[in-house]
Amino acid sequence: MKVAIAVLCLMWLCSCESLTLGRCDVVRIFRQEGLDGFEGFSVGNYVCTAYWESRFKPDRVRSADTGKDYGIFQINSFKWCDDGTAGGQNKCNVPCSDLLQDNLKASVECAKLIVRSEGLKAWDTWDSYCNGRKMSRWVKGCDQH
Repeated sequence: MKVAIAVLCLMWLCSCESLTLGRCDVVRIFRQEGLDGFEGFSVGNYVCTAYWESRFKPDRVRSADTGKDYGIFQINSFKWCDDGTAGGQNKCNVPCSDLLQDNLKASVECAKLIVRSEGLKAWDTWDSYCNGRKMSRWVKGCDQH
């Protein structure tokens, strides 16, 4: 009986672990999804923003002033995705749960819409920690193959 309980506890702990992508994984995915040079910003800008928003955790959900923030870019449910938040606008036309996927496709597509309409300044973290700084450090050692 004790062994069965221990096994169940270990299985539960494993299922609760949050995935953290490596920096070079994020660089590779962002390049594949067309973020390098998107709207005039190098991929380093997007990697820097993702780091400061979620520490590269695609399944991160955090409470916000209105709604919740989802995924690697911490995209807000009031304006950009649908999680049932009252008055939500869902401008990306996506369920917020799609922004929690490891492949980052929905997050990148929604981020592109945000950048097209508001620029990277839509993220306070970009303005505070990335804007005007050297972005090469975010892609260093992540050679394209």
